[in-house]
Amino acid sequence: MALMIHDLNILVIDDDPVVRELMTEFLRSNNCHVTCCEDAQQGLDAMHLQAFDLVVTDVKMAGLNGFEFLKIARANFPKIGIIIMTAYDEEYPLSQALRAGADGYISKPFNLSKFSLIFEKAYWSALSRQDWWEEHA
Repeated sequence: MALMIHDLNILVIDDDPVVRELMTEFLRSNNCHVTCCEDAQQGLDAMHLQAFDLVVTDVKMAGLNGFEFLKIARANFPKIGIIIMTAYDEEYPLSQALRAGADGYISKPFNLSKFSLIFEKAYWSALSRQDWWEEHA
């Protein structure tokens, strides 16, 4: 499955090395630049060092969970697109993710075509924010 959007700078945050590797391989095969972090604090640190177009983060991790990360990231980087992914969708439902400010949500395990749709929707959602257009006019 190919993404229609290319040349984006993506941050992937997940404590599972297999998930990080699969996401990296898929995104790089679609001409995206990928940075990976093992936990949310590393992700926040990376966001202070470089600009990202989109973040894909797991919910359940040691230290800050994905929702705590989302709250901090939204406060400090309001224009970035953020996708929440979880294998615990009953514990962390879609409605909670959207209320917290996520641009996308996906339950694990997922297939790449479903991820591609959510990825692109989250990117366009972030771009459609009024302040982004004002900044890039």
